[in-house]
Formats: sequence, structure tokens, C-alpha cells
Amino acid sequence: MLQGYYDWDEATKGDPAAKRKRLLAVQAALEIVKASAGAAGGDAGVNKLKFDLSHASSHVNTLADAIQAALDK
Repeated sequence: MLQGYYDWDEATKGDPAAKRKRLLAVQAALEIVKASAGAAGGDAGVNKLKFDLSHASSHVNTLADAIQAALDK
């Protein structure tokens, strides 16, 4: 989904391996958000989807940090 993100950012400097690791962690976090939004629940429908996406999107960075930390152990 985000392949090539850094390819178009000439201003981005730094370790390519670190960028790749972060990109993979963010992709994993987005997959979790997608699964959560698509999961069945008691309150199905548009309201559930809006709530799930709103809540999860505010935590993507934290989730990616946790995924990256777990993988770095």
C-alpha cells in the first residue's frame, strides 16, 4: 500500500533500513485498523465504521511504535 513512499521525498534523509522498518510497522498497524473496522459487532453499520476508523486512526502511530518495539526485541 505504501511502497515507494520515501522514493518521492528528496528531503527525507537517513537510514534506509530504519525507514523500511518504520514503513512495515505502519503498514501492519493499518492492517489492524482495517480488520478492526471490518469486524462484526453489536453496533453494525456506518456508525460503527466511523467510530472504529476515528478511534483507530488516532492510535496508528502508537500501534506502529508498539509493533516496531516488539520486533526489535
